[in-house]
Amino acid sequence: MRAFLWFVGSILLAGLIAAALAYPAFELTTSFAEWAFHRVASRIAMLILVLELIWLCRHLQLRSKRDFGYGLPWRLFIRLCVIFGLIGVATACLGAAFLLGTGLRVRDPQFLVSSQSIARIFLAGLGSGIAVALIEETVFRGVMHTAIEREAGPWTAALLSAPLFAVLHFYAKTRIPADEVGWSSGFHLLAVSFAPLAHPALLLDSFLSWLAVGLILSLTRILTGNIAAAIGLHAGWVVVLRMLALGTITGNSPGYSAWVGSFDGLLGYWLLPWAVAIAAALWLTRGSWVFYAKGASTSSL
Repeated sequence: MRAFLWFVGSILLAGLIAAALAYPAFELTTSFAEWAFHRVASRIAMLILVLELIWLCRHLQLRSKRDFGYGLPWRLFIRLCVIFGLIGVATACLGAAFLLGTGLRVRDPQFLVSSQSIARIFLAGLGSGIAVALIEETVFRGVMHTAIEREAGPWTAALLSAPLFAVLHFYAKTRIPADEVGWSSGFHLLAVSFAPLAHPALLLDSFLSWLAVGLILSLTRILTGNIAAAIGLHAGWVVVLRMLALGTITGNSPGYSAWVGSFDGLLGYWLLPWAVAIAAALWLTRGSWVFYAKGASTSSL
C-alpha cells in the first residue's frame, strides 16, 4: 500500500498545483491560441505529474525498461501493439455497432459524411488513441503496477490501480466559459470534477465502465509482464470512441436509454457484458498468445 499511496499523493499534488497555475497559464495562451480552460488545466496537471513521477520512480527504484512495462525487444513490442490495436478497434466497433444500431448514438447533423471528413476524424482518433494509451498505460499498468506488485503481488496491483484509473477519467471534463474564468477557476474545476462522486448513483455506470476497462488492461499486464497488449487495446478503443464522439451525438432511444450513462453519452452498462466477453476471450485463449507476448517465442501469433 505504501507505493500506491505515493502515487495517489503525487496525483493529488499535481491537481492542486495545476489548479493554482491554470488561470495564469490560460491567460498566457489566449494571445496565440483559443484553448478551452479545462484543456489548459489538464495539460498542466499532466506536465506536473510527469515531473513528479520522474522523482517518484527514482525514489521507488523504478529504473529499468521492464519496470516501466517495456521489457520486450522494440520490434516485438511494436508488433504486439499493432496487433492488439487492431483487436481493440475490432472489439470497439462491436460496441459502436450496438450504440448506432439501437439509436443511442446518431450522426451529428453538422458532420458531413465524406472521405475527407472521415479521414479527419480517424486521424484525430488515432492521434488521441496513441497519446492516451502511451501515457496512461506507462503510468497505470507500467510503473504503478510494478511498484505495487513488488509489495503486494500482481492482483493487488490490478485491484488498486483500476479504480484509481476509473476515478481520474472524471477530471477536467467540465466546461467553464472563457468569460467566466478567474483565479479560482482551477480549484473550481477540480472540485466540480469529483463532486459527483459523492452521489455514486449518478456516475455508477460510467465508473464501472472505466473500472472494467482498467481490469482488462491489468489482466494483460499480469499475463504478459509488459504493457504492449494494454497499449494496443487501449489505443484501439480510444480511436473508435473518439470517432464516435466527433461524428455522432446522443440519440433518442427510450427503449435502450438505460444502457448509456449521461456523463458522456458513450459509456454505460452496455460496456459491462462487452468487457466480460473480452476478458473471458483473453483468458480462455491465453495459451495461444501469452507465451509469444511475453517475448518467449519468435513465432507469429
